[in-house]
Amino acid sequence: MPKLGLTMEEGVINRWLVKEGERVEKGDVLFEVATDKVNMEVESPASGVVLKILYPAGATVPITETVAYIGEAGETVTEEEKKGTPEVQEVRKEERIEEKQVAQLVGEGKEERIKASPLARRLAQEYGIDLATLRGTGPQGRIVKEDVERERLRLEEAKAREEEKVEKVPERERVSATAGETRRVPLSRMRKIIAERLTESFQTKPHFFLRQEVVAEELVRMRERLLPIIEQQVHARLSYTDLLVKIVAKALEKYPLLNASLLGEEIVFHTDVNIGVAVALEEGLIVPVIKRVQEKGLAQIVSELRDLTEKAKTGKLSPEEVSGGTFTISNLGMFGTDSFTAIINPPESAILACGALRKKPWVRDDAVIALYSIDLTLSCDHRLIDGALAAQFMQYFKTLLEEPFALIL
Repeated sequence: MPKLGLTMEEGVINRWLVKEGERVEKGDVLFEVATDKVNMEVESPASGVVLKILYPAGATVPITETVAYIGEAGETVTEEEKKGTPEVQEVRKEERIEEKQVAQLVGEGKEERIKASPLARRLAQEYGIDLATLRGTGPQGRIVKEDVERERLRLEEAKAREEEKVEKVPERERVSATAGETRRVPLSRMRKIIAERLTESFQTKPHFFLRQEVVAEELVRMRERLLPIIEQQVHARLSYTDLLVKIVAKALEKYPLLNASLLGEEIVFHTDVNIGVAVALEEGLIVPVIKRVQEKGLAQIVSELRDLTEKAKTGKLSPEEVSGGTFTISNLGMFGTDSFTAIINPPESAILACGALRKKPWVRDDAVIALYSIDLTLSCDHRLIDGALAAQFMQYFKTLLEEPFALIL
């Protein structure tokens, strides 16, 4: 199992694309693996015959663990190698039990007619979903993980609507119907990773927060002027997030400590400004990274962020596209959120939380006028960044927002 990311410790084999006894060439895709961030195809490191597959589809495998043997035709694998590790034996035992249970529940004849990946079968069993009710979107109508997850979400939404109806019934009429009822749903792999990493970040990084409200009149005007120009160049609309990425990069160049990481007892200063942008998905959160922002113009940033966001929503991001970040922006303004605080994305040392852009009353020359403004909150790792430095960064960032044409200076 290859290590496909800095934080990867294990991967789930979604499916095998080869069979035992099949010949493969170096570079052929052997299997598809789900990491803590993305799905990735793993290529064969050599040419030869697939002698033995140790882990079936659906198995969780630690990094560097042997998953299969490739050798010459006629070459044998020792009995010890065939048995594999205790973890392999346990996975095989679970697979045999699951197959037996499925056969008992739906009958061998029906099971043969339902095409589904092993991972889809396992999830369907966990969620209590009947595979026979699903329409597969995989190759040749095969039911895959996404089909099961989509049905799970549909059932949850239906249940939520029913619960909403129940809540409208007077308490005295519904106590007997709901008393003692509970519902438990296992964490998805993505949600589990998010929980582990952000808990570790908040427990090991002493966070402190700076909030700044900024007048954004010039930012709004700048976007309006650039909209048609950018759209003509890359056929995509310039967003405020795109502008924030560019402006943050300018500020990070002036204050490089906020673009650094703490590794043991050393401060690692990153030469490049690689900005991650948090993207919300139905199953969790993912942060694709725009690399070397300091070298790129707005049009290129718009194009790259659009492509990365589309890949994030379709599960097609590569490990390289979600790693190497040095600073993160989380924007919830499109959801109407005025302000919030964000947890630092390790191993970074700061993250910027952006609220909604709104018109608010401001006092100018003893007169109250309505101006566009935006609420920003900077989260910092106090082991590396002091309050005064963070305040200077925010002051400079505020200046760039209020006079964005200073970017060209």
